[in-house]
Amino acid sequence: MIALAATTIGAVPLGLVNLSVVDTALKNGSQKATAIAHGASVVEVIFALSSLVAGAWFSEFFEGNPMVRYFVFAVLLVFGLFFWFKKNQGKLKKEQGKSVGFLKGALLNIVSIQVLLFWLLAATVLSAKQLLPSSLPEILFFLAGVWLAKMAILKIYAFLALRVVSRAHKLSSNINRVIGLVLMTVAVIQLIKI
Repeated sequence: MIALAATTIGAVPLGLVNLSVVDTALKNGSQKATAIAHGASVVEVIFALSSLVAGAWFSEFFEGNPMVRYFVFAVLLVFGLFFWFKKNQGKLKKEQGKSVGFLKGALLNIVSIQVLLFWLLAATVLSAKQLLPSSLPEILFFLAGVWLAKMAILKIYAFLALRVVSRAHKLSSNINRVIGLVLMTVAVIQLIKI
């Protein structure tokens, strides 16, 4: 339950993975978006496990390092500009394998350093409340909850994207600009925090 709640809180805000799932669902369907969600969910589980195991060390490194914030800003800005200038091609003609989508989801979640930062914060809060899993079965259930919640949130994003766009063709034709604008806005907010 704790893992489901924590992952839901961390996964709902728009980020690279969520927007990529939306973009892929709109252009290639929900099956291709699910492949991205699987890759992102695996990385989410790795981040959660890392924060449980080595949370204190990671936390000190990331909190005291302004370069991490500049890196997050740069990644968001680059992806925002990419989506802003990307031509909307509708459905892609070239079929990409599920492994490409999986790798894309994993890579996007890896470069989304704020996901790791979220898990470090979550592990700190859970530790302070003495809610961290301690036995192997508890850890396995916790990680399964992380994976289930991340997949559920990303599948909901894909589903809602398809529902909304089926009713709003204008948004569909400008989805790259919308995604680019959101990412650049998040980048500017990140820069202001620095």
